[in-house]
Amino acid sequence: MSRNVHEGTVAAITPLARGVVEWRLLMPEPLSFVPGQFISLRVGDDSDGNAILRSYSIASSPGQREIAIILKLVEGGVGSTWFSRLVVGERVRFTGPMGFFVLELGHPGDVVFAATGVGITPVLPMLEAELARAETGRVYLLWGNRDEADLFWSDELGRLAAHPRLTVRRFLSGASPPGDREAGRIVAPLLALVPTLVHPTFYLVGNGAMIKDAKAGLVAAGMDRRRQIRVEAFFDS
Repeated sequence: MSRNVHEGTVAAITPLARGVVEWRLLMPEPLSFVPGQFISLRVGDDSDGNAILRSYSIASSPGQREIAIILKLVEGGVGSTWFSRLVVGERVRFTGPMGFFVLELGHPGDVVFAATGVGITPVLPMLEAELARAETGRVYLLWGNRDEADLFWSDELGRLAAHPRLTVRRFLSGASPPGDREAGRIVAPLLALVPTLVHPTFYLVGNGAMIKDAKAGLVAAGMDRRRQIRVEAFFDS
């Protein structure tokens, strides 16, 4: 088996939010990867017999024997259908890890993560890695969803939010949000942060429209699109 091809066993399947499910794969030994990377799976074949591949970000941190994959299930989606048929104990083969949506080797200033929906999945391990760096400035997470039923990882984000350098803001674009949630979409609050930041780097992940609008706004605000902005678009599967 190629060094880039791995097999894991489905260890747990856990609903997290409305239509959002986590699959945990138990590996023979911890998978070596960098937070932010993804794996690729063959989830079917097209009418010509060619493999249909889908990519999924790793939602857990390195050094563990289990890796987590989180999906927003889409009715009729090829990847969603394939994952929905998995059962605990089943073997899963995948290629990877791969991808360049990873942390810079160092940040001279503040770091902002802007995510929508399950675009949050690679961000948790990235946050953990970033907060372990003493030289980084302030760290912000802006996470947008439609309403409360779409949210998950409350305990995990609450634990990280205790860090003095991290600010977590959750936005809901649907009904009036309860508690510490904020109303609306994340692009305007993201751009409002810019004047308060010091040498910032931005990581934009999730809905393609959000990424397009946020990136355009950041560039208009004077951010360098090559040096200060990293993007990863998520698509329905």
